[in-house]
Amino acid sequence: MFGLSFLVPVFLAGMAAAAVPILLHLLKRDTTARRAFAAVFLIKRTPVEQASRRRLRELLLLALRVGAIVLLAVAFARPYVAGAVGGGVTVVAVDRSFSLSASGQFDRARTLAVEAVRSAPSGHAVAIVAFDDTAELASEASADRQTAITAIGRLSPGAGATRYGSGLARAAQVIGAGEGRIVVVTDLQRSGWAYQGHGGVPRRIPVEPIVVESPAGNLAVTAVRPESSSTTADILNGGVESRRAEVRLLVDGTEVDRTSVTVPAGVSGEAVFPVVLPSRGEASVLVEDGEGYAADDARHLLLALPAPLSVAVVTASGDLAEDALYLEQALTAGRAAEQFEVRGLATSSLVTALDGEAPPAVVVLLTSRGLDRRSLAAIDRFTDAGGGVFVLAGPSMEPVMLSGFGGVGEPVASDEAVERRLVPADDRHPVFYAFGQRLGNVAQVRYTQTRALDVPDSGRVLARFSDGTAALAEHRVGAGRLLVFGSDLNDVWNDFPRHPMFVPFVHEVMKYLAGDRAYPRERLVGEMAAEAGQGPGFVTLGASGLRVAVNVDRRESDPARMSVEEFGAAVERVRGTSSAAAGDVEHDRERDQGYWRYGLGLMGLALAAESLIGRRMG
Repeated sequence: MFGLSFLVPVFLAGMAAAAVPILLHLLKRDTTARRAFAAVFLIKRTPVEQASRRRLRELLLLALRVGAIVLLAVAFARPYVAGAVGGGVTVVAVDRSFSLSASGQFDRARTLAVEAVRSAPSGHAVAIVAFDDTAELASEASADRQTAITAIGRLSPGAGATRYGSGLARAAQVIGAGEGRIVVVTDLQRSGWAYQGHGGVPRRIPVEPIVVESPAGNLAVTAVRPESSSTTADILNGGVESRRAEVRLLVDGTEVDRTSVTVPAGVSGEAVFPVVLPSRGEASVLVEDGEGYAADDARHLLLALPAPLSVAVVTASGDLAEDALYLEQALTAGRAAEQFEVRGLATSSLVTALDGEAPPAVVVLLTSRGLDRRSLAAIDRFTDAGGGVFVLAGPSMEPVMLSGFGGVGEPVASDEAVERRLVPADDRHPVFYAFGQRLGNVAQVRYTQTRALDVPDSGRVLARFSDGTAALAEHRVGAGRLLVFGSDLNDVWNDFPRHPMFVPFVHEVMKYLAGDRAYPRERLVGEMAAEAGQGPGFVTLGASGLRVAVNVDRRESDPARMSVEEFGAAVERVRGTSSAAAGDVEHDRERDQGYWRYGLGLMGLALAAESLIGRRMG
């Protein structure tokens, strides 16, 4: 049954404006009283417009004016024809991730999907959704089962990872506000619930998994690690028996070494090559696997030494050994010397350094002594142009100088019995994300004095002290980034410099302020949506010209599978009203039909006719 629906029905209230021309028509009616006129022969000599014809034209004008208003309201309400075939929709969601790419595995998935189409209730339309990292509609809902079967035959596995959330959300969109059911053809990859995506499945829609068996074994290269005297690759054996793996190392497409390693069942083994990788080029490690998935048989690594980040540490004198010893050591000790180029900068030289031809990537501001308006203006220009600034509100920083960053209060001494601790407010922020499970260790640092940061609405609190005051705040200034820390990093107000987390914290802050994470040298296949059909390998990004290595998601190689009961329990966790999903499918229908354009066209014709008739009557 088909019916007319509206995407934005609230605009139909605009039809009430049609009362205006009706009211004006009633008010303008000629109510003059009739009078007798003796000289009838004089009236016959003058042209007289017939009253009935004039009333007809007035009614026609009224109808055109009312119709124009109604058509305008209907056009804004975005009409569409909502059709439903039979009693509902069966959506067959086919998992096309690379964990179904083993020999004969996806053929089995197609067979099961076809059986699901043929066994759908007789009154149901059938649609096909294919999903991995993303989901797409392979066949729209239709009563023609052969159309759905043909769409299944065109499907093939890719190099993406399983994302059940995206597949279920897209299937729910197809069903919309009507009745339906979802059949998921999958291998029950456990890692598929790592990212649930957007949307949910209404409780009224049942979800039925159909299981595709996994291969007996699979070998995967999950990591490549260049060492000082060798190169190591991690080889995962996803089978139930120990296997001997033949592994090759390629540099710029040429094999430079090969080795073999025996990997026990269900664990990872290391393949070690006595080869030192060059500082430039493209390296790949390949494993020979005739049983499992081809997509994870290789791991790619872009060999490129990043240019060291230029960091200027601003003190009163520019002497780092005296005013920033711990910070200097964190940025120059060991391999950090290859990542950072650190120099001390006196406050008197700040303007010249920031306005020069080669400004630093990051400025660390330790003091306000010697800063003036010219210095603050130079910092503003620096951040506007994309530079990063790290302000340490320690004992050498005057609060009045930081008023432009939200305000910094006077030092507050901690009660000796209750020392403050640092608690991250956003553990997914790039400054903290790299710590993973070690992030909790930052709470072991003791803070004896801090400053209360007054963070404006435009700022963002990244961490707080245990008393609730802001400890680390971020401000976006133009194209750059600015972080303010409510203590020092020189072992005066806290013992952070003597803690193992100090060095990685400083490194992550510098990388974030420099924007280093905006240009990763490695990406996953699922992150390359803009590059159509891009699989594992090396690719040059069109917009930036940046060369990156593209790899599959190593989670997809994990042999762990869930049971049907565990899958059902996971579905229940993402159950929701899915009103947004229904709205999306309605929006798609309205967009495809585009009846609002006809409404505006008819309104234009009505106004043109009204104008023409009005001039003739005038």
